[in-house]
Amino acid sequence: MIEDSVDDLAARMQAWGYLETPAPQAALRWIGTFLEAYRGRLTSLDEAEAAIAALRAEACIIPALDLERLRTRDVLFFLDTVAQYVDHAPELRDLPVMKDVVTIGAEFAIAPEDALLAVRLAITGRRDGPSLEHLFVLLGHDRLLMRIGAVNSKLLHGRGLEPIRYGPDGSAFEPIRAKRQPPLDPPV
Repeated sequence: MIEDSVDDLAARMQAWGYLETPAPQAALRWIGTFLEAYRGRLTSLDEAEAAIAALRAEACIIPALDLERLRTRDVLFFLDTVAQYVDHAPELRDLPVMKDVVTIGAEFAIAPEDALLAVRLAITGRRDGPSLEHLFVLLGHDRLLMRIGAVNSKLLHGRGLEPIRYGPDGSAFEPIRAKRQPPLDPPV
């Protein structure tokens, strides 16, 4: 469990070459958010360097099967709408990101857990980690847009939107798809 202060991590980040001296106030707020997000995930500040490097990267690597889960038109349009949501938010701090992502997903008939997973995979390449509220602030507008754009580009210009039919174990493979409700019968 990280119990160190913002100043301790700022000093480490300066030593690692990630932060100028003196640290700007915005960077100290970012460090506070990082410590809040990773407090239960890292045991020491030495472990923080890899997490910080991953957050600072312009792209992330999504495991092949997880990328296949995203390979549908529904997810492509959903992620594009999430990118528009990010682009139109003047400030990412204090946004109800998880609620909003679920709401955007509902517009595309994507189940809440699938919507949250698709965004998490697109921006981190991982199924676990800090809350999306923390990740949106830590990544910031530009990295979020770059990462979502990179995934959509990979889906469109890679193999296209036709997902694999079978997983590595030979069982049927099912990507994230819209769960459209059947139309209601008209009243008689």
